[in-house]
Amino acid sequence: MINIRQDDFNENYDLFARLCEITSEPIKITKDGMPDLIVVNAETYMRRKKVLDLREKLLRVNEDEPFEEKGVTFAELEKYLDEIEKSMDAER
Repeated sequence: MINIRQDDFNENYDLFARLCEITSEPIKITKDGMPDLIVVNAETYMRRKKVLDLREKLLRVNEDEPFEEKGVTFAELEKYLDEIEKSMDAER
């Protein structure tokens, strides 16, 4: 993760926004030498949010119970994973 001082970020916003877009990496903004904010572009945020949402859904499923008992079929899960992969490929 790149560390940037708040003043440098404010003075060069467009440069760092472009850097976030190109690298898809977050930037840590520091204020008075201490971490203050983490900045990431919107596309990267949405992609990571989808992955985290999927992970949360998968963690809710008890390993001892089949997916069907929780209301999620394997076909639905596969479709959901395919949609995430396609959106991630399209964003690259």
